[in-house]
Amino acid sequence: MDAERISGLFSLKDPERYGVDLGPGQDSDFRASRRLVMWLGLHLAWGVVFRFYRSSRVGTIGKDLEDDLFARGQGIIYAHWHQYAQFYFFHAGRKRHLMMISPKLGGEFGARCMDRVGVLTVRGSSTKVTKEGHLRYRGGKEALSAVERLVKEEGFHAGITADGPKGPAFHVKPGALHLARDTGSPIMVLTAAARPRFRLPGWDRMWMPFPFSRIIYFFSGPFYVPPDADDKLIEKARLQLEHHMRDMTARAGKYWKDQATRREFPEPLWTE
Repeated sequence: MDAERISGLFSLKDPERYGVDLGPGQDSDFRASRRLVMWLGLHLAWGVVFRFYRSSRVGTIGKDLEDDLFARGQGIIYAHWHQYAQFYFFHAGRKRHLMMISPKLGGEFGARCMDRVGVLTVRGSSTKVTKEGHLRYRGGKEALSAVERLVKEEGFHAGITADGPKGPAFHVKPGALHLARDTGSPIMVLTAAARPRFRLPGWDRMWMPFPFSRIIYFFSGPFYVPPDADDKLIEKARLQLEHHMRDMTARAGKYWKDQATRREFPEPLWTE
């Protein structure tokens, strides 16, 4: 972790006080061949994805909801499917957002991509849920504690891929609910629709816009979890969130195809 650089980018006086690595690793941590592969991959991905996105016209439905939550002065938890991860990155860039990502080599490329768009990464990741309904985290509880403190004390917004880094797709894991309970922050759901688009291979069926697409962001919610919620209530909230996210995904998927679906929504607020 380059603490001085992280401090300058995100206005953190003492990044090291959180006890975890923030942001990508330093080049000196990797051998030259690994650095070259990551450099080439990052520039290729950035050159393609960034140009595709920047050439598109972007609109938002539910911006008033986001603005209202901003006005309350607390961190927001953005829940989205892994399928929409790249759209979250571009929306979140340089707006004081963070995500938790694996501290291992497999997470390094993602951390560097997020660093490029201006999203802070906390290096730790959920691994599984115990029989008691609790999350286990790779790298200890320090990463989750750091996320909670950054949201509560520093005003960061947290991006959560609700179906996790490996799926199964469209199945909400309890991480966002635990974070909402422990921080008091609202969960806002982010979905998206683009025309035209294409899908990438993989379990999440991630899709990308073609150049000069039209992209719509949908914000919905918010969802709150009481601070005294037990595992039973967490599970109930998880099922409600999953149902809502699947419903919004289905509606977003029909937005450009079906006029009746489009009429269910207000006109998008287009970015000039």
